[in-house]
Amino acid sequence: MNNQSTAIIENRDIAQTGRLYYLDWLRVMAILAVFFFHCAKIFDYHTTDVFNAVRSPVLSAFREFNFLWLMPLFFAVSGAAVFFSLKPMRAWPFVKARITRLLIPLVIVGTFLINPLYIYAIRLFKGQAGGGFFKWYPKFFDGMWGFGGNFAPLGQGTHLWYLEYLFIFSLILLPFFLRSKKRIAGGLKKVSNRFEKRWALFLLFLPISAVGAGFELIGLGGIRITGGWDPISYLLFFGYGYMIFSNGRILEIVDRHGPMFLVGAVILTALHVDTHFGFNLIIPSITRHDISAGGALRPLDHSSSVALQAFRGFVGWCWIIGLLGTGSRLLNFNNKILSHANEAVLPFYILHHSVILLVGAYAVKWGRGVGTKFFMIAAVSMAVIMAVYELMVKRVNILRLLFGMKWKK
Repeated sequence: MNNQSTAIIENRDIAQTGRLYYLDWLRVMAILAVFFFHCAKIFDYHTTDVFNAVRSPVLSAFREFNFLWLMPLFFAVSGAAVFFSLKPMRAWPFVKARITRLLIPLVIVGTFLINPLYIYAIRLFKGQAGGGFFKWYPKFFDGMWGFGGNFAPLGQGTHLWYLEYLFIFSLILLPFFLRSKKRIAGGLKKVSNRFEKRWALFLLFLPISAVGAGFELIGLGGIRITGGWDPISYLLFFGYGYMIFSNGRILEIVDRHGPMFLVGAVILTALHVDTHFGFNLIIPSITRHDISAGGALRPLDHSSSVALQAFRGFVGWCWIIGLLGTGSRLLNFNNKILSHANEAVLPFYILHHSVILLVGAYAVKWGRGVGTKFFMIAAVSMAVIMAVYELMVKRVNILRLLFGMKWKK
């Protein structure tokens, strides 16, 4: 991520010429959370692709916890990165960079390597693939995934939907971003005046809540298979991330009140996870799983589902303000670990889920307990991913380009 800012941000005495390292730290920590999130998915109550015979309420709760903040944070940080990398009136260099970093990995590596491994792992688990990956590979092009076939181009049906969304969102909001860069002393100043108080900034959760509740109201809640949120909410988080870092007054509010919002987010998330699974508190039409019955689904009426989505928008926005504000206080430093990890984030993301599924397809057959299997899947998958990255992707320039990295001189 290139988050170097050379613009003088309003209401600040100095130019923001230094790198905001806490954005890099948040992104690195988020990618680690995604890794363990997908390892836990194999033991989650909702999983239908590659899964363990015995499901885990603890790992299911861990995934529900991550649903509330993980992908919203990715999109907010990505929006911030756009502000720092986009130059005024320079549309084509920005689009070219998006193509290089997002579209090429998505189209080439995603479609012809990562997605085949992903689908193969699922077919292997279900006993529909034999003779090894290379023997099965031609079958990847038989029919469309989701319609009885195997072919999953771009981000269809796999974790690479994030790259696809990010590329599309960048193009959709590019005219707004360019105008904002051109008129940073005018238009954005007027916007900042509307968010001088923390409660005004806080109310930005309303569009997110309204969108989430709206999708549920009209029966389109199923689109949340991509990280637990709908595409419009992701677009809002992406735009909000840009707005926060394009305006000094808004950023100061986030810095000042972030810890308070983080505490609120943690409390509300604990309440949500507890009632969702009925660990201590069971609320009719709100509690979704009966832990005493092995996580069996409980009835959930439509009005409660709509209200729940509005609540999630509220909590998700508290997480964003809380993480950005607290991160700016605690994580704005650099070291060798960050420098190494920051370069590896995108290749790691591209590789991780397919490797986890492949390892998991074998691991669920082991005669071990849930905890042992989870840690074995995590350890083996991490070792494989880092070996592929360190020994191949990082060292071979053509692979660096295909995985969205810069050519190494």
